[in-house]
Amino acid sequence: MIRLLQIDLLKMRRYKTFWILIILYFATLGLVTSSGMEFLKWLASKGADFDRVDILRVPLYHFPDIWQNLTYVSTYFQLVLAVVVVVAVTNEFSYKTIRQNIIDGIDRKDFLLSKVLFIALLALSATLFVFLIGIVTGSIYSPASEMRFMFRTIEFIPGFFLATFSYLLLVLLLSVMIKRAGLALGITIIYPALEYTLTASLPDVLDPADDFFPLHAINNLIHVPFQRYIFLEIQDYVSLTSSLVAIAYCFVFIYLSYQILSKRDLN
Repeated sequence: MIRLLQIDLLKMRRYKTFWILIILYFATLGLVTSSGMEFLKWLASKGADFDRVDILRVPLYHFPDIWQNLTYVSTYFQLVLAVVVVVAVTNEFSYKTIRQNIIDGIDRKDFLLSKVLFIALLALSATLFVFLIGIVTGSIYSPASEMRFMFRTIEFIPGFFLATFSYLLLVLLLSVMIKRAGLALGITIIYPALEYTLTASLPDVLDPADDFFPLHAINNLIHVPFQRYIFLEIQDYVSLTSSLVAIAYCFVFIYLSYQILSKRDLN
């Protein structure tokens, strides 16, 4: 498996687009997720009024809240990694490197496995980065009394990995299905709107089924956390049911990708 991953990384090493996107992803993710307090200070300096609530006292980076806050915000940057996956997969068809790989003895199953491993590496790198940001910013902003809660809701970190990994596997499926970078990226961008439009049009009696649609299942891993600061109830844990549904979708996305690859003419 390491050999397959090395082959994929060697391919990506030559793509300038890959490096630009990776640098863009980590730079913007790091900047946005670590500068929340500075943003609140800026709002306060501009006289922002939140119904007489002192926004500088909002514990964005206090343990244990920080893990849900950071991972939720970080999910909004997954589209950049999705572009990386689209480029990595569709270039194989555009430049016919997939056909050359198969001629050289790498079968379609190994080709797909190399992409899955590449996606796992992307998701793991993003997760470790978010974890490090959480440790650093939490250590800076959390009061000493709250340091004992440092790892209380740490399940949001593996939850973020699962959310990122499953979402990128969905992008892999779309890329294998469509093959063309522009169209695959366009479908990736509009797919959330299509799914949410579809679920919104379902009869009320079918509302519970919404959670079993792909993006709904992925998004259910990490719920919006910020209502807690206006004293509203939130889901402050990663649901086992949501995790199992997301894991099931991972297998579905990989299986469907393999079925498409195994039946496709690569000439």
